[in-house]
Amino acid sequence: MNTNPAAMSDNLLEQTLVAANDAYRNTGTSVMHDTEYDAHIAELTRRNPAHPFLTTVEPEGDFGLSKVTHGIPMLSTTKAYTNDDLSRWVRRIEAAAVELGLSIPVPIKINAKLDGMAGRLENGVLASRGDGTNGNNITHMIPKGLKVIGSGDGELVLEQAYFDDNLSEEFKHPRNVVTGAVGADTPRPAANQALRDQAIHFVSYDTLEPVYTDTASLVANLPAIRDQIIGGCLYPTDGLVLVVEGMELRSLLGSTSHSHTWMLASKTAGETADALATGILWSLGRTGRCTPVVQIESVLLSGAVISNISGHNAGTLEAMRIAPGATVTITRAGSVIPALVACQPTAAGAELPTNCPVCDSNLTRQKDFLICGNTECKGRRQARVNHFFNIIGTIDLFGPVACERLVAAGVRTVREIFAKTPAEFEAMGFGPGQALNLFAELTNARTRPVEDFRVLAAMGVSHLGRGDSKKLLKIVALKDIPSLTSADIGRVQGFGDLTANSIAAALPSIADDLLFLERTLTGIIATPTKGDAPTDTPISGKFIVFTGTMVQGSRSDMVKNAEALGATSQSSVNKKTMYLVAGENVGESKLTKAKQLGTTILSESDYLALIGAGA
Repeated sequence: MNTNPAAMSDNLLEQTLVAANDAYRNTGTSVMHDTEYDAHIAELTRRNPAHPFLTTVEPEGDFGLSKVTHGIPMLSTTKAYTNDDLSRWVRRIEAAAVELGLSIPVPIKINAKLDGMAGRLENGVLASRGDGTNGNNITHMIPKGLKVIGSGDGELVLEQAYFDDNLSEEFKHPRNVVTGAVGADTPRPAANQALRDQAIHFVSYDTLEPVYTDTASLVANLPAIRDQIIGGCLYPTDGLVLVVEGMELRSLLGSTSHSHTWMLASKTAGETADALATGILWSLGRTGRCTPVVQIESVLLSGAVISNISGHNAGTLEAMRIAPGATVTITRAGSVIPALVACQPTAAGAELPTNCPVCDSNLTRQKDFLICGNTECKGRRQARVNHFFNIIGTIDLFGPVACERLVAAGVRTVREIFAKTPAEFEAMGFGPGQALNLFAELTNARTRPVEDFRVLAAMGVSHLGRGDSKKLLKIVALKDIPSLTSADIGRVQGFGDLTANSIAAALPSIADDLLFLERTLTGIIATPTKGDAPTDTPISGKFIVFTGTMVQGSRSDMVKNAEALGATSQSSVNKKTMYLVAGENVGESKLTKAKQLGTTILSESDYLALIGAGA
């Protein structure tokens, strides 16, 4: 499969990626080389950075015994390739810690990022990650020879030494052996032999030997930590996993539909190349932001031909003085997404547009961004419609090409789309069969299950993505969202004054569409509100810190149980802390601080007796 992705239609590009991913994840075979796959991903990123294939957990086929619904979603991990990426993450972590009144620097735990198949072993059931919400039950792999090391979240991986000695000539990568053994209808004999030899392991991340650092020294110390961790790992690795210590801080940082904000994968950038910038194209987002795309003379980089690269925003172009005629240095972050590294500018430097590339309205400057303020701009309307179908996640067939045709025909709102008949779709330029399919898809979507936070996030309000939508919907029901004031939003943990004001100002503009969807989509699943949490347990409303090694259960399980009983778990002792639950091998610092603040210190058995007394 050697088709040039730049020459593909949107549909063919997506179909090619889906087919390649299916073969890769589910059968352990490859229909294209890694560098070819990366080039297709890069082209999709250039055309549609918000495409679900890029912003959600990559799809996984059906295999195994049955489907397993994960109680807590299994998400992908956001990747960082440069010190700037790490520094931005550190600043977000420390800002959240300050908001909670926690001390700086923040502790960070670092493990190897194992390169295999993500899975979770819980209550004796081993499941793959799947789409993050539902995975495949692969418990049957254990009696076939899968060696289990620990429980919880982890990876199915092959010992690197076994691969090198026995399988490196037959398979391209140890991961292909694992996915073939687990997901293929008929695994290769060599993969089955690896299972029988107990060379394929499920390894819980909790069993890996971590290295601890903090936000103050993370960037400076990471190269040495990487050498230490990767050099001593028995399995193939794909970088490092950086995790914020402390459940309270993790709760505030939250998650997107794609990844946890409190977790980061640190990778190293690949090779670089210089290329001549030949032009700047500007694309428009739903909020009116104009994003520059730097056109360059085609250059081969890490096995892919690169001809376009994101310029991020107007501020980046100005700071790097990027303009046609400049020479830019680019890399492929993780050998996938092209990224700017440096620029040898022309004398004139960057030249920024003054008018919207779609509607020709005057652009305004907001910090590093150029903004089209015309809410009826066709470019903004199309981006809003694209955003709705991307985020809602339960309605197919309405891709970028279909959305462009709808907007060109005068469609302004989601309500209008749901009201269209097959004849009206056909009048817009859709074929008769396609028009019927679009109508049927919208009809079926009315009864499909969909989480309420997806509905709210799909409205396209700036600063209100899926994670923050969940936070608000824990306070009020979906129907009451438009009545929230900036003060209401500001009282929710994680929302600053500026964000609260911005969201509150935008809510009236989505009230009609939100009311329509709330009445039309009968399968909406409501997020449990805070009022649903138990209030009559011995620890409801209490702040608790768990520390040390627990004997009768893992610390993470105790945290989950405490939160289910209405408590709030904290990472460190402060004035709010009611109980410090101390297991074995407890550090003196938390005990000392608890004594200073008068916090009640409980042993593990005392704590279990406490919550048992309320049962």
